[in-house]
Amino acid sequence: MRKVRFIRALGLRNIHFRVMQRYGLPANSLAIADSVLMQPMTLIPVSEANRWYQQLELQSGNPDIILDVAADIRPEDLGAVARWLFSGIDLASAIRRLNYGIASLQSGAYLTASQSGPIIKWAYQNPFIDVNNKAHDGVRAAIFMCKVIRHYAGEHFTPMRIMLPGSRSNQKKYSDYFGCDVGWNHSKTEVWFPADLRLATQSQLIGGKKQLAMSFAELDEFLNMPEAGDEIKVIYEVLNYSCHYGFPTVERVSSLVGLSPQQFQRRLHAIGMNFTNVTGYVLSNIAVGLLDKGVSIEEVSQRLGYQNVASFNRMFKKQRALTPKQFIKRIEELR
Repeated sequence: MRKVRFIRALGLRNIHFRVMQRYGLPANSLAIADSVLMQPMTLIPVSEANRWYQQLELQSGNPDIILDVAADIRPEDLGAVARWLFSGIDLASAIRRLNYGIASLQSGAYLTASQSGPIIKWAYQNPFIDVNNKAHDGVRAAIFMCKVIRHYAGEHFTPMRIMLPGSRSNQKKYSDYFGCDVGWNHSKTEVWFPADLRLATQSQLIGGKKQLAMSFAELDEFLNMPEAGDEIKVIYEVLNYSCHYGFPTVERVSSLVGLSPQQFQRRLHAIGMNFTNVTGYVLSNIAVGLLDKGVSIEEVSQRLGYQNVASFNRMFKKQRALTPKQFIKRIEELR
C-alpha cells in the first residue's frame, strides 16, 4: 500500500470525454468509469491511470492520441484549481504554485524549475507512470505547461526546446505542434523558455479584482490527497474510488492496492481496522454529502450499491448515531 499514488480526475477528464466523443466509444470503455471523471477533484489510483493510457491508444488505434486531443484543451477550464493557479500576478507565481501544489494534484509526481544562464528548464516527472505510458504522460504535461506559460506570455509564445520521455514514430508532428526542437527518450519532461518571461513586466494579464480562488468546500477537496505511507488515508480513498463500480468488495479494493484479499485483510487487522467498518465509514461520508445536497434516501442507497434501504439505514445509524431521516431533520434544524 505504500506504493499507491493518486491523480485527480481533472487531469484526465477532458481528454477522456473528448476521446469518447471523437471515436464514438461506448460508455465506460476507457478503463476508468465515466462517473469517476464527472467530479474534477476525484482521486484516481495511478495504477488505474496507467490502464487508462493503454486503453486510450488501444481503443483509438492512435499512438498520438494525447497530442491530437489535448492540444485544444484550456487550463482555464480546470475550475477552482485554475482560479487558484492563475490568480498570481506573473508567470513566476504560477510556476511556484504549481511546483508546490502538484503534490495535491498528483501524489508522487513533481515539478521543478531550474535556471541555466538565460534559460529556465521547467521539469515534470511521475515515477509511478509505467514505462510504456511515459510518452503519453509527458506529452500531456508538456502541453499543459506550455499553455500555462502562454496564459501569461501570450499566445505567440513557443518554447525554446521540449524534452520528452519515450519516443514516437511521427516525431515531426510534435516539433510542428510545439514549434521547436523536441528531444526524446529523456528521463523527464522539460519545457525550456527564456528566463525573463517569468517577470511581471512580461505578463500579458490585465489586473483587477478576481473571484475568490477556492471556496471552503473546494479547499477541503484540494487538501485530501493522502501522503506517501499514510495507509489509512490510502484505504479511504481507494474505497471512495471503488464505489464507482458498485458496492465495494474486498477483492476489488485489495487489487487496487496491489495485495491479495488475504494480505489486505491482514494489513487492516494490523492497523486496528476491519473491512466492514472502514467501508461503512467511507460510505456514510459519501451519503452525508449526497443527503446534504437534497438527494433522496432511496437514491443514496441505490447509488452506494445497497440492495435495500433498510441495510443502508442500519449502516448509517451505526456510523452517525442517527438514521438518515433524523440526519436530514438535524441539518434542517441547524440551518
